[in-house]
Amino acid sequence: MVKRKLRSIILKEDKKEPLTDMQLGEKLLVSREYITSLRKELDILDSRDRKKRYICEEIVQLLQSNKTLSYREITSTIKARGYKLSRYLVVKYLEEIKEVNNNQCEIQRDVIPKETKDNHPENLKYISFKNLVGESGSLEIQIQQAKAAVLYPPNGLHCLILGETGVGKSELAEAMYKFSVESGRLTKDSPFIVFNCADYAENPQLLISHLFGSLKGAYTGALSDRKGLIEQADGGILFLDEVHRLTSEGQEMLFQLIDKGCFRRLGESDCTRQAQVQLIAATTENIETSLLATFKRRIPMIIEVPSLNKRPLNERLKLIKNFFGYESTRMNAPIHVSLDVMKSYLLYECFGNIGQLKSDIQVACAKSFLTYVMEKEECVKIDVRDLNLHVKKGLMKINSMRTDIESLVWQDFKFSPKQYNKMVEIENDLYSFPKEFYSDIEKTYTEYAKQGLNTEEINQIIGIEIERKLQNVIKHVKDNLHPLSTDEIAKVVGVEIISLVEELLKLAENSLGEMDPSIFYCLAIHLNATFNRVKQGREIINPNLDEIKRKYSIEYAVALEMVQHIKKYYGTILPEDEVGFIALYLRGNKQEEEAKVGIVIVTHGYVSIGMLEIANKLLNMNHGKAVVMTLEENPSDVLERLTTVVEEADEGKGIVMLVDMGSLLTLGEMISEKTGIHIETIDRVDTVMVIEAIRRSILPGATSKDVVYAVENLNYTFKKARVDSRVLKRKKAIITVCLTGEGVALQCGSHLKKIFGEKLNNIELIHMGVIGKRDLHKQIQETISTYEIIAIIGSIDPKYHGIPFISLEALFNQSGKNQMISLIEHHNKQGGMITHRGLIPKVVKDAKCIMLTEEHDKKQVLKNICNTLLQEGYVRAGYYEAVMERENMGSYIINQKVALPHADSSYVNHPVIVVAKTAKPIFWDDDNKVSLICLLALDIDGKDGVRFLFNKFNNEKFTTQIGQMQTEEDIREALLNELY
Repeated sequence: MVKRKLRSIILKEDKKEPLTDMQLGEKLLVSREYITSLRKELDILDSRDRKKRYICEEIVQLLQSNKTLSYREITSTIKARGYKLSRYLVVKYLEEIKEVNNNQCEIQRDVIPKETKDNHPENLKYISFKNLVGESGSLEIQIQQAKAAVLYPPNGLHCLILGETGVGKSELAEAMYKFSVESGRLTKDSPFIVFNCADYAENPQLLISHLFGSLKGAYTGALSDRKGLIEQADGGILFLDEVHRLTSEGQEMLFQLIDKGCFRRLGESDCTRQAQVQLIAATTENIETSLLATFKRRIPMIIEVPSLNKRPLNERLKLIKNFFGYESTRMNAPIHVSLDVMKSYLLYECFGNIGQLKSDIQVACAKSFLTYVMEKEECVKIDVRDLNLHVKKGLMKINSMRTDIESLVWQDFKFSPKQYNKMVEIENDLYSFPKEFYSDIEKTYTEYAKQGLNTEEINQIIGIEIERKLQNVIKHVKDNLHPLSTDEIAKVVGVEIISLVEELLKLAENSLGEMDPSIFYCLAIHLNATFNRVKQGREIINPNLDEIKRKYSIEYAVALEMVQHIKKYYGTILPEDEVGFIALYLRGNKQEEEAKVGIVIVTHGYVSIGMLEIANKLLNMNHGKAVVMTLEENPSDVLERLTTVVEEADEGKGIVMLVDMGSLLTLGEMISEKTGIHIETIDRVDTVMVIEAIRRSILPGATSKDVVYAVENLNYTFKKARVDSRVLKRKKAIITVCLTGEGVALQCGSHLKKIFGEKLNNIELIHMGVIGKRDLHKQIQETISTYEIIAIIGSIDPKYHGIPFISLEALFNQSGKNQMISLIEHHNKQGGMITHRGLIPKVVKDAKCIMLTEEHDKKQVLKNICNTLLQEGYVRAGYYEAVMERENMGSYIINQKVALPHADSSYVNHPVIVVAKTAKPIFWDDDNKVSLICLLALDIDGKDGVRFLFNKFNNEKFTTQIGQMQTEEDIREALLNELY
């Protein structure tokens, strides 16, 4: 019934806009996935291919009636019939028809248009537009408009070029000037003046004087008469970029020039000057709102340049090849580009258009060029790993664009400087590197090599320099932090300190750029403590001053300026040592974004969301992705959905995927192979593992392997059970940390007492400093042997594993206070000896143990156990089928000895674990025999039991011993025995 309806709907659909699977599903009230499956079964093409077939049928009909039609005539006719397509697609479809003809199609070979007047050699004498990619494709109409504007008698038409940033408006304007010279309308020495109105947008008077010129004394600073750009462009073309930044007054002053060819300099009232100038203006804005209506009316020719995503892929490929060729010429080195890299550049979302495409290619070349120089390779090799993440994501579109892509690129590309030595140089813009970028890298490398540095040291130094330069090209998305109220901090340090710090940070930002808001609070507390110290006549000593001056000279210079400001306006003299401390704050709080290891949690049911939420709340973070799966979900759909999440989570340092079942372990490998993203997968996830994974992933310099190591080496049940009684009776303490241990750290202690009062009874406050003779980590380590540390608080995070850190900033808001109260209460509840039996999860204590004396196969064993659980009310009907379905997806076997069958928790009424031992080993999958089966019928809170059992069964000694046991009671005792 549905099949018949589907065929009927498709037969009646609009051939100009065929229905997508989603639209078909809505019409038939079924899912998109079902339609896709049904369509494939019926051998029906998707909407895109059906549209292509319809267009090809139209083209064949046209050519059968008239075999002499040109490409342009075919395109215009097809468009007139209601189809939306470019001339490029017509040419492409015609080539495919030609290939079909080679396979004895009924269409004659001569239906393919031969040479037409459009590509006749006589029309090739004008080459000014030939360097524009798309000249005979997506830009054909625009170029025809441009030619008409240039040639229109007597002096051409004024033009307005519209388009997004980076589409090539400036290149089109320059090509128009060259065409003017080629066509003879202008002479070779005619001027072409370029002016960006945005350069002087903040000073309208100066902008107008640049354009029209000015008389001496027309404005403050006008010391002599000055020609404007209009006079300089007399007899030529004036290109006004970003014309929307021209004020209304400036636009009105152009009216007279446009209407009558005359103008006045700024300050002139009785003198009119003449100029024969063709204006070409460009803007990225909506002209209906950004330009005066009277100005728009005076511009007869409006040319709209399409964005890159609206242009055909063959043009994008040509741009990519041009840019790589140009970089090869700049480097004076051959470039080898892998096929996947070419596919990525063809498919990724390039919001900055051609300009960004060029920039992203330069970024990849820059990264690879360093390896080329240092390893002395034959060519610069560019692989997917050299691409930025947003470019790599292009490969994710390959499935929907495979046919189009594979018709364009099918092998690696090689570029040689010799091939592009006559290439027109691309002007530097906001996306470009300096021309000497590559030569600087080589020069720096040679200098360091002469100084005796090894390859690793040079790589580190130059790598940092490259990253710094890349930051000027790539705009990173920064998190918008919401600072605390200054009123809150003023209660501690006073209003005068608040005002001072505001002034100082404005001063710092002039040299260092925008600062992280958190520095405000740290610096306010620090300076308050410093002033108190100075008033008391106590000496300020900075033992690392020389190192700071050498290593952070820029920050030190700014800090010195800040200290001089304090002296000048507040009368307080601070020593040079204090300058060093302020420099460290400036350096440590500099707003830099470092990529983090991505965390993805995958579970059946909503457990993943809960675990991620808890972890982020405890760590005061917003990191990681949670994925919820259902048993009914198609594995291919799961893979596709999870792939999308992994791509979103990856920041370039790989992914750690935490899953709840071993059968999901292979998903990471499949996604990694598909996307090129490095993925580490850990199974049997619980909340503690998620917390540790996120905590580790955000540490500077952390790798995915670091995260995995930290998670896999957590101090779980057994290690906790063996804590010495003396350790449990240690006195509790909170560590406060700052640079010196005497400023902010002391202030923290004082503030803690004010906030928490009696809650701090019996809790010691220990102050430590980063700078000093003793290493901070060693100080903490020594303190742990004597005290039970509740938390570390301060202006600097020592990143000590296992101890929560609360920043000074967080301490002043409610969430930070709540976190501190929770930690104090948690530690106050603990006390006395912890026994091992107390740590054994209840579900394990209550486990059912079964000895199977008869021979069974896998299905019989599982059916018997599941039926017993169903009869006793532990599980619902359908549990056995769910277990078998999960087993069919892939069995989970520990050390090839213990099988762990399981199903979704939605079938579980009451959690239970069943441990069964067979009389003889039985086949559990194609490769493994087992004699121990541990069936897990757990709800969403059963993760502690799983972890406990995993540790047990992962113990070789335990599995060997339990394999020799003959009674159910022996097995139960072994499960609860702390010796394993």
